[in-house]
Amino acid sequence: MTDHRTRNHLVTTTEAGVVIVHCPGDLDLATSPRMRDALLTPLGEGARGVIADLTETTYCDSTVFSVLVEAYRASLAHDVPFTIAAAHATVARPLAILGLDRVLPIRPTVAEAREAVTGTPVTKVS
Repeated sequence: MTDHRTRNHLVTTTEAGVVIVHCPGDLDLATSPRMRDALLTPLGEGARGVIADLTETTYCDSTVFSVLVEAYRASLAHDVPFTIAAAHATVARPLAILGLDRVLPIRPTVAEAREAVTGTPVTKVS
């Protein structure tokens, strides 16, 4: 696993070719350019899939939703699976109000997002 830290708390991790962009805390106009770069760059560099991990995001403004739509469109253009992990009401509720939950691929957990991207079921160890 490779771990790359970007400015302003975004962490990009690569596991078996799947890039996970972990975005904790507040996401707004100041952080959206770095988030955009972190999501779009792997799409053009041969990633097997990209996941926007918003499971620990505490605030999102409209610029972040625009970035998510742009990343999804780019993933379709590059034929690379893209999924958003977001269950917290801070992110899920605005996505639903805007109707983006019907357009964007959203899963409640990173594990379920990884499963959606790779097509490999999550195995739970008891």
